[in-house]
Amino acid sequence: MKVFVIGSGVMGSGIGQVFAMAGHEVTLYDVKEEALKKAMEGIRWSLQKLQEKGSVKDVESVLSRIFTSRDLSEARDHLVIEAVFEDIKVKSDVLGRVSPLTDEIIASNTSSLPITELSRAVRNPERFLGMHFFNPPVLMKLVEVIRGDNTSEERFREALDIVKSLGKYPLPVRKDVFGFVVNRILFRLFTSACALLTQYTPHEIDYVAIKELGMPMGLIMLLDYTGLDVNYDISKEAERRGFPFKCDVLEGMVKSGKLGRKSGQGFYDWSKGKPEVKATSGPDPRELLRGAVEEAKWLISQGVVTREELETGLKLGLGMSRGILELGEILGVH
Repeated sequence: MKVFVIGSGVMGSGIGQVFAMAGHEVTLYDVKEEALKKAMEGIRWSLQKLQEKGSVKDVESVLSRIFTSRDLSEARDHLVIEAVFEDIKVKSDVLGRVSPLTDEIIASNTSSLPITELSRAVRNPERFLGMHFFNPPVLMKLVEVIRGDNTSEERFREALDIVKSLGKYPLPVRKDVFGFVVNRILFRLFTSACALLTQYTPHEIDYVAIKELGMPMGLIMLLDYTGLDVNYDISKEAERRGFPFKCDVLEGMVKSGKLGRKSGQGFYDWSKGKPEVKATSGPDPRELLRGAVEEAKWLISQGVVTREELETGLKLGLGMSRGILELGEILGVH
């Protein structure tokens, strides 16, 4: 299979590496030669690390299957994965230009933008869908495969099989809902955590998220880690689409330059590296979990996903030791 990845940033280069490791010929496309050079250097470094761990046998063999290009017309007759900046106008523009070049599947790696909306830019939208790899793509086992309103059943099943062939777990998202499955649940957890900031410190909230919910990183720290500006932008987009992801304190923090890890200051001080959570108690874990449990039940009731798929996806995507619904039952969330 020939694969054309549009965008050679962290996600695009990682996705390209995954396909090349699975034996496919990959072309990484970017408008900047510098970006392509950096991407190839990053892929070589990653492959060498994997070789040291015994996960990759021959680095040069994998690299020989990866090509770079600044010419979009080279996407002709390739499976296309779009992994450009998370902006609907930017994505729509590139999708509109690439779709006449191939009759194969075209997938967007968007983490939350509506697939149906993006499909309006695509010629023959029945072959367009979401293929949301998690970061870093090489290490994360989960890929959400999202069916838009126009996606055909045949192409949807084909995409699930492709993801499975990469050694990944394909989470079928059968309806195009904002945030898909994993991020939609995460946004509910963020909203609950933010609401508790008036009564508890970030340390106390994160202590419970780690200790009681089995998360690898606290929820408030995760907001910092992924960027307060990024999360503020997502919350505005969610609000515009009628989804209640709210964190009122973000606006003021972003305006004052506190962006989290990237700026050195957020809810935590990151100036000396990853901060420690210093607390021994915190809120009732059910207060953090309730909204996420309700959302999980809604997703299942709407036929978006099955319980087993949802729980597996959350464990793989968020690194939780238990699924949301299992946790809810253990803690007595009603």
